[in-house]
Amino acid sequence: MPVVQSEGPSVGGNKITAFGEQKRHEEEWDRTPNTTGTGAIHVKTFHSKLTDDAVRYMDQTINEWLDAHPQYEVKFVTSCVGTLTGKLKEPHLICQVWV
Repeated sequence: MPVVQSEGPSVGGNKITAFGEQKRHEEEWDRTPNTTGTGAIHVKTFHSKLTDDAVRYMDQTINEWLDAHPQYEVKFVTSCVGTLTGKLKEPHLICQVWV
């Protein structure tokens, strides 16, 4: 969870905030998405493991993200399979939605 430093002396330590309290990244965009059908200006990247359940979950996540942002018009989508490195190196499907 993100930790917010309070101003002034702190008795109890750092304040833990919920994820929803952060400023949404769209509010910081200098370029507003257009709906003219051309000119993608932002990208959202999704990834999943190469299992049936994981790909199905990624589909659901992409659809929910698009439903939550009706002001965005998808310009194009790219996808590739690559290795994501964390604790393990695993092949992942990487999907980028350009709006």
